[in-house]
Amino acid sequence: MKIIRTENLTAGYNGTAVLTDINMHVSRGRMLGLLGRNGSGKTTLFRCLNGLLQPMRGKVYLAEQDISKLRTDQIANLTALVPQGARTVFPLYVIDMIMLGEACHLKAWQSPGEESVDKARSIAAEIGIEHLLEKQFDRLSGGEQQLVLIARALMQSAPILLLDEPTSHLDFTNQHMIMNLIRSLVYNKGVTTVITAHDPNIVLQYCDDVMLLKDGNILAAGAVDEHLNSNNLRALYGDGIAIEKTSSCQVVVPVKEKGLIV
Repeated sequence: MKIIRTENLTAGYNGTAVLTDINMHVSRGRMLGLLGRNGSGKTTLFRCLNGLLQPMRGKVYLAEQDISKLRTDQIANLTALVPQGARTVFPLYVIDMIMLGEACHLKAWQSPGEESVDKARSIAAEIGIEHLLEKQFDRLSGGEQQLVLIARALMQSAPILLLDEPTSHLDFTNQHMIMNLIRSLVYNKGVTTVITAHDPNIVLQYCDDVMLLKDGNILAAGAVDEHLNSNNLRALYGDGIAIEKTSSCQVVVPVKEKGLIV
């Protein structure tokens, strides 16, 4: 089942298109990595997939439902978004920030119960941030805030997870801890996931599928092992990049010497 699908999606700001005629799909239980240079339209696509931006033309479908006909709470029950950062108006504690993820499941004026608190604490422990629960969110480092936003998205328990640069503020250890956690959600719980990344190695190592965006258009899309190759990477980023094979895996590297063989 194609749980995410777009038809001729064109979107942008102030009448100027950033994305043009995007036709994409993501099957249930797959992990798609979006690659593109700055300004290629990755975040704009995310905003359309989550209903935060109305397309100029075209359609977005979530679980075969036209997103333009869904209420905000219905979209929130289908998709959980992890932005690149977040600001809070009030000095929320981390435990409260995580529990906001369950707001879409509550009725008007309903407060979360003890089960919700236990769930939030369990998610925090899984991610390794239980020691932050009683701290104020706005006093955390950028990396710590990113982990809290991921925990909030997991609290939402949506079948679709959208992560905009989920590893951008994290150290090396936490980058791979989070990516392994996300991959386990995809493979073990069937959570359909789309991530944006600047590092193609994240997509190469963890994603099932890839879509390369260039100047608001799809340069290539499909299975990682077929479409994330040196030729496509060079078309996207320029000639100074290639994929090398090591004894255990493939790695995207900058070309330092003329005549590098891949």
